[in-house]
Parts: sequence; C-alpha cells; structure tokens
Amino acid sequence: MSRIILLFAAAILAAPACRSHLPAGVLIGTGDESGRFVAHYGVASPVFQDFRSGLVANRFLDTIAMRLNDSLRIPRDIVLETAHCGEPNAKYDYGRRRVTLCYELFQSLSDRFANTNGGQYLVTGTVVFALMHELGHALVDVLELPITGKEEDAVDQLATILLLQQGTPGDSLAFGAVGWFVTKARMGIPDDLAFADDHGLDRQRVYNIICWIYARDPERYPEIVTDGWLPEHRRDRCPSEFRRLADSWRRILAPYRRLAAEAPPDSRGNAQ
Repeated sequence: MSRIILLFAAAILAAPACRSHLPAGVLIGTGDESGRFVAHYGVASPVFQDFRSGLVANRFLDTIAMRLNDSLRIPRDIVLETAHCGEPNAKYDYGRRRVTLCYELFQSLSDRFANTNGGQYLVTGTVVFALMHELGHALVDVLELPITGKEEDAVDQLATILLLQQGTPGDSLAFGAVGWFVTKARMGIPDDLAFADDHGLDRQRVYNIICWIYARDPERYPEIVTDGWLPEHRRDRCPSEFRRLADSWRRILAPYRRLAAEAPPDSRGNAQ
C-alpha cells in the first residue's frame, strides 16, 4: 500500500489551507475556543505496521489537523485517528470526540480495487471523503451547528465542498468517492433497512456528488452529462443548488473562522 500512502500525502499537501475559502470578515465570539484538532495514529497489527509508519512519516493526519487548526476555532479537542475497528469503517465517536479511520477500511478498499484501473485513486478518494464526512459530524457535534434535514446528507455536502475547494486534486478525490458509491450501489437491491437508514441510498449519493462536481465548473467536465452520468433535468438545477449549499456552509462556519494572523499550537500541542 506504499503507493496509496504517497497519494494520500499528495492529496493533502497539494491542498491550500482551508482558511482561504472561508468568508472574510471579523470573527464572531464563540466562547471557549481552547480546543484543537489532534492527530493520533493508533497501534497497528504487524500486517499494517508498515502502512501506519508510512502515514506517520508523511504526516497524513498531522497535516490535516494543522490546516484545520489554522482555519477554525473549536471549544474542545477533536481527535483525528487511525485505529483497528474490527470492521472496514470510518466513524465519529460523539462521547469521545474522535474521528476514526479504520485500518480495516484501507485494507478492504485496497483489496476490492486491487485489479481495477485507477483503483488507487478510488481508494484515496473514498478514504479522504470518509474522513471529511466524519469530520462534518464532529463539527456539527462540537460546534452545535444548526442542521435541517438529515445530518448524513449535510455532512456529505460539507465533505464534497471541502474536496472541491482544493481544485483539480480535490476533483479527483471526489470522483474517487463516486466510484466507491457506484460499486456499492451495484452490490444488490436496497431492502427496507436501506430505505430506513439515515444515510442516503448509494445511488442518490452518486448523483448528488456528481451534481456538485459538475456545478462547480460546468464547462470542465461536460462528459458528466454527455456520457449520461447526470440527467438533464438535474443538471439544470445543479449550479444554483451547489451555490446555495456552499454559501450555507460558509455562513454556518463563519463564526468559527480563525484570523490569519493567529498562530495556534500544532496538532501535537507545540507552539508554531
């Protein structure tokens, strides 16, 4: 998985700091602002030890935490970690305020796409999207953000917006996530449990993310429409839909924007 580690590092290091995409203006007071985003690499089994070492060496989580600390004020720490979970998953623990990428998720995706053309990009896109999605849950929780509708839909929006703000590298990651949801959608017909779940159906998530990718720059990926990935009736609504979503998230996060002149501690608590 060494190639995948390099893709993770490139995806994160190539991205500009989130601060540049937050709205300008004076920070609104948010009370206790002593929290930090903290990187933590959980102990790995021998099978994953080299992979964990690669993540640490490339400062995968540290870089994400640093950029978030440069961008946002939070009242309590949020931990970004890798760990064993006993299943391929990514999750947010509300009680412990921990966003976890499971080592089993890396393995499951790597195995599934091992013989797929562009499989490493599918793995990278899916993992980074999952991390941004769970980060969305963490921000909703810790900042007590107002959300109408299903929270799962809202953090899908935020995850996609955060990726697309990074330009071409972010587009590639978002397309990677689309590939994963397409794969899942083809695994079988949804049952009643799937319809009752708080997550959207995989096919719905495919169309949503494709809609937002297209809307950011309709002339950049015309094949999204010409190749039949996005029905025309949805295409016409995508630009206004994406503008509304992006503006809503800018407004929601605006009170927690960190001023550029401030120098918070890094992800391990060291002064910068």
